[in-house]
Amino acid sequence: MEPERAAALARRIAATQRRLSGIYRLELPLRADHFLLSSEEARAQLPGAGPRTGLLALEEHGTLWLGLYFDPRDADDPAAILEETSHWIAVVWHAAQSRPVSPLLLELQAEVDCYAVARTARAPDPLRHFRQLRLRSDLPRAQHSRYGTAHAAAFRYCRGLEQRFPRRSDLSNLLRELRGFYRRAPEQKLGAA
Repeated sequence: MEPERAAALARRIAATQRRLSGIYRLELPLRADHFLLSSEEARAQLPGAGPRTGLLALEEHGTLWLGLYFDPRDADDPAAILEETSHWIAVVWHAAQSRPVSPLLLELQAEVDCYAVARTARAPDPLRHFRQLRLRSDLPRAQHSRYGTAHAAAFRYCRGLEQRFPRRSDLSNLLRELRGFYRRAPEQKLGAA
């Protein structure tokens, strides 16, 4: 990726982290844009064929190594940037709290984050991304199941938020609920969704 394009991507990642950290009131000691790798560097660390864009998380002797990488085709995609930055933030936050996090919970939180960002930006239809999801038919069965489960659970939860906190209502109550959801234990989060 050209230096100018990589710098623009880093700025968008930093802005996304600020946005999500503001919504959830997260104090993170690290910046996601400082963990940006080229897709070639990431692929050299991935076992087998990995996703073209993603979060690289490797644990080695109690040390967690993280990186974000974007295929050039995804570097300008706001949805990809939001999803991968969401994953990075969730892993860092959970690690700082000494809490486990699963791929399913990362996907669930990313779906809720899409809603939270749209809702706080006063998008006309903050649930739109739920109705537009189309899973690739070539996904391995386990990934398809994980994405489908996370998507359905997050859609139920966010649809409930729309009913409990209509757009004309006080945004502070919605934010309080979202912040509480973010901090729930994994089993409680799945149960709430």
